[in-house]
Amino acid sequence: MSLYHLFRDEQNRLNHLLTEVFGLQSLRPFQGEVIARLLRGRSVLAVVSTGAGKSLCYQLPALYWERPVMVISPLVALMRDQAERMRHLGIAAEALTGHLDRVAQQSILDLWQEGRLNLLFAAPERLSDARLGQALRHRPPALVVVDEAHCISAWGYDFRPEYRRIRAFRELCGSPPLLALTATATERVKADIRFHLTVNEEPFDLVEGPVDRPNLFLAVEMAANAKERERRVAELVGEKDGGAIVYTGSRANAERWARLLTAMLNEPVRAYHAGLESHRRHRIERDFVTGSVRVVASTTAFGMGIDRGDIRRVIHVDVPESLDAYYQEIGRAGRDGQPASAHLVILPMDIHRRQRWIQSEQPDPVWVREILGRIRVQPVQRPVVWQLEDDDTRTPVLLSVLEEMGTLTISGGAGGLTVRRGADGPLDAEAVVHRLEQFWRRRLELFQHMVAYIESPACRRVPLLAYYGQQAEHRHPCCDQCTSGNRATVAPSANSALVERLRTWRAREAEKAGVEPYIVLSDRDLVGLAQKRPRTVDALAGCHGMGPRRMAKYGSQLLEILQDAGAVPGEGWDQTSAAERAQWLFQAGVPWDRIKEEVGRSESTVRGYFVDWIARAPEVEWRRYLPYWFSPEEYCAMAQVMERLGTARLRPLFEALSGRFRFDQWDVARAVFHRLRGASHDCRQEDAETDRTAAGEKL
Repeated sequence: MSLYHLFRDEQNRLNHLLTEVFGLQSLRPFQGEVIARLLRGRSVLAVVSTGAGKSLCYQLPALYWERPVMVISPLVALMRDQAERMRHLGIAAEALTGHLDRVAQQSILDLWQEGRLNLLFAAPERLSDARLGQALRHRPPALVVVDEAHCISAWGYDFRPEYRRIRAFRELCGSPPLLALTATATERVKADIRFHLTVNEEPFDLVEGPVDRPNLFLAVEMAANAKERERRVAELVGEKDGGAIVYTGSRANAERWARLLTAMLNEPVRAYHAGLESHRRHRIERDFVTGSVRVVASTTAFGMGIDRGDIRRVIHVDVPESLDAYYQEIGRAGRDGQPASAHLVILPMDIHRRQRWIQSEQPDPVWVREILGRIRVQPVQRPVVWQLEDDDTRTPVLLSVLEEMGTLTISGGAGGLTVRRGADGPLDAEAVVHRLEQFWRRRLELFQHMVAYIESPACRRVPLLAYYGQQAEHRHPCCDQCTSGNRATVAPSANSALVERLRTWRAREAEKAGVEPYIVLSDRDLVGLAQKRPRTVDALAGCHGMGPRRMAKYGSQLLEILQDAGAVPGEGWDQTSAAERAQWLFQAGVPWDRIKEEVGRSESTVRGYFVDWIARAPEVEWRRYLPYWFSPEEYCAMAQVMERLGTARLRPLFEALSGRFRFDQWDVARAVFHRLRGASHDCRQEDAETDRTAAGEKL
C-alpha cells in the first residue's frame, strides 16, 4: 500500500484532466504512486516496463500544476514526436533541439519565460547552452524529468557521459523535484542513478512495476550454419503481420543483412547505424514509424524512442553483451499489447566469439597511457571534440573514470564527446587501469547472465526476470522451452480486417493533418477499438484514449467504421466464420483452451481447424501449440512409425504403439509430418474424415 495518498480535491482534478485531455478513465496503480509522491514534492525513480505509460507520470502533473516541466531525453526524434503528440492534445509543448536555428531556439525559450509552455523537451547535450540556463533560472521548472535514466550509469549497457551534467543543471535551476524513468535497472544501476542525479542526499523514492512483458514470446534458435540462419531469419521477418527489427553487432553486418533480406523477401529492408548521415537516419525512422518500411536491419543505434506499436518481431543475429541490452531491445516489440516475439538466432560458435571479444578488451596499460598522453597535450579548459566509433565502448568509460577523478569534464554532442581538461595535475595511469579493470570484470559477469539465458534448460523468463530481482509467473508459459503449449499472455485478439480498416482511416486522417498516424490514434487504442467494437457514442467515449477532443473530431467516423464491422465475435457465428475466427486466434497465439471458448465449437472441430492451419500457415504460428499435443521426443516416436507405415489411416498408427497416443494426437502429428516432410496429402478424404470422427469419439 502506498504511503502517499491523493486528497479528494486532487483526485477529482486529476481525474478531470485525465478524462478531458487524455481520454482515459483511470490511472494505473504505479502511475498513481508516482504522481502522489511528486505532488508531495518528492523525487522519484520509476522502473516500469516499456509501454506501461511512464510518460503520463509527468504529463498529468504538468497540467495539474499549471507550471512548466522540463523533460531531458536522449533522442531528438522521440522528443519531436512527443511534443507533436502533446500539441495534438492541446498541451503547449516544444522540443529544443540542435536542428533548430538560433532564432527558433530563442523563440521556444521566450515561450518558456513567458509561462506559455507546459512541457519543454531537451537532449542532455543542450544543458550546457547558456541561454537555456538563463531561461530556467528566470522561470524554474516545477519538475525535471530524466527519461532513459539508466544511461547515466557506466555500469549499464548504454552509458552516455553527457547525462552526468544533469545534477549540476538541477542545482542551477534551484533543485526542483526529479522524476527519473527507465524500463529496466539492476540494483547497481539504481544506485548509480541515485548517486549521480540527487542533490545533497535528498529523499529519492523508488517505484517499481513488473519488468515482465507477458505478450512477448521468447526463443533462442541455434542454426547449423550461416545459410541456415539466413533462411530462418528471412522466414521470421517474412511474416507480414507488422514491423520487424533485425539487430546486428556492427555497421557492416547491418548493411549486409539489409542487402540479403531485400533480395530474399523481395521488399526493401533498410540498414540503420550511427555511420549514416543524420537526414538518412531520420528518414528511415519516419518511414519505419509510418509503415512505409516494414523491416530494418540495425545496430543498437536504432529503436530507443521508436514509437511504433505493431512491431511483431525483434530478431538478434549476434549475441548481445548483456541481458540489459537484450531486454531493452526486445522491449520494442509488441507495444500495442498484442502478441510479439523475440528471437535470438545464432551459430554454435557465436557465444565463444562474443566472450573472446570482451576478453580482448581487458584494459591495456599501453592504450591507457596513450589516451592520458593525448589528454596531457590538450590545452587546459579548451573544449576538444573526440570523434568516437559507435561500437567504441572503452573510451567513454575511460573518460568517465577521469572525470570522476577530477581530471576533466565531458559533455556530449552530435559530433562526439567534448572533453575539457582541468587544471594541471598528475594523471595516475595505474589507478586508472585498476578502475577500468573493475568495469571489465563487470562486463564479463554481465555476459555470463546472457549465456545463462541462452543455455537455460527451462523457461527463459526465469533467468531473465531473476536478473532484475523478480520472479517469473509460471501460469503463462511463454517461450520455446516451456512445454504446456500456451504462448505468452496476450490481450484479447482483434478482427485483423477491422484493424486494417482502422489503420487505413488513421493514415488518411494523419495525412490530412500533416502529423504521424499514432498522433491521431495510438496502435494500442486502435486495437482496443477493434477488440471492443463499441456501437454507440457512450460506448465509444468509454474506450481507452477516446477523450472529448478525439470524440468531437473523430467520433462519428469511427462509429461508422465500427458499426459496419458487424456483430461482436461469438454472437451467431456460422461454421465458416468460426473457422476464420479460429485462424485469427491461432495467429494471435491465444491459449488453446481459450480458443475453444471463443470459437464456441467442440475440441475435435477446433482441432480440425488447427490441422488445416498447419498445412498452410507459417511454421512459427502453429509450432507453438505442439507441446499441447506431444513433446518433441513423443513426436519423434510417432514420426518413426509414420515413416514405416505411411499416413493413409490413423488406426494402424494408433495400434502400432499399443494405444500410447490418442487419435487426436495422431491427427495433429500427421499434419506436422506432412508439413515438415513436404509430403502431399494423398490419403483418401473419406479415410481422413473417418479417422477424425473416431478421434472425436475417443475424446
